[in-house]
Amino acid sequence: MKFIGDFHTHTLASTHAYSTITENAKWASEHGIKFLATTDHGTDMEDSPHLWHFYNLKVIPDELFGVRIIKGIEANIRDENGTLDIYDPFVYKCVQWVNASMHYPLMQPSDKAAHTKAYLAVLQNPEVDVICHSESEQYDYDFDAVARECANQGKLIELNVTRLYRGGITAQRYAMILEACEKYGTSIVVNSDAHFYTAIGDFDVAKELIEKTGFPEKLVFNADEDRVLTYLKNKHPDKF
Repeated sequence: MKFIGDFHTHTLASTHAYSTITENAKWASEHGIKFLATTDHGTDMEDSPHLWHFYNLKVIPDELFGVRIIKGIEANIRDENGTLDIYDPFVYKCVQWVNASMHYPLMQPSDKAAHTKAYLAVLQNPEVDVICHSESEQYDYDFDAVARECANQGKLIELNVTRLYRGGITAQRYAMILEACEKYGTSIVVNSDAHFYTAIGDFDVAKELIEKTGFPEKLVFNADEDRVLTYLKNKHPDKF
């Protein structure tokens, strides 16, 4: 299985990351990545870029080193009602990809019911593409309920390589998430969550888990170029 896109990466605009979009794109090009989403943190994260960062994503070329650049954001889920830190609707006109994540301390860990409610609410937002790094024990949720709603809404659940490299309980919980996704026909996306360019496309640990669990390749979003293009063209017919 080959992965042709990475839809969760950071630049030094999020100041706990250390690479430029140029460095990210060049590395991606050299490692077989054809689609690269740049998804710096939403504005409530303490080290996030200014709102103008997202307004001005249009200045980044659509293609760098032969890699299609997807202008995006990793928005923060703020509460169990699914509120995101995208308070200005104009941001949605500036981005082409929206990851939604729970980060401490922006959303305080609560209980399984509250976390599940938050994810289910977020999935009603037509702009959201992916539920990201949802394997954390402190943000436990009903895997079946969220996977089922992702399938209903045509959304993705992320298999986060940075988290997966931690092994142990993280790998176990991702195996459970994959089981729920297969049960409901929910597509996943394998992402690096790169905070330095050399992490982009380093997907071996995810490939091993997918093969070990027997998860079907047809449900791996970024394992097929036509699958990616169809999704992007349907969401943004004027841009792809």
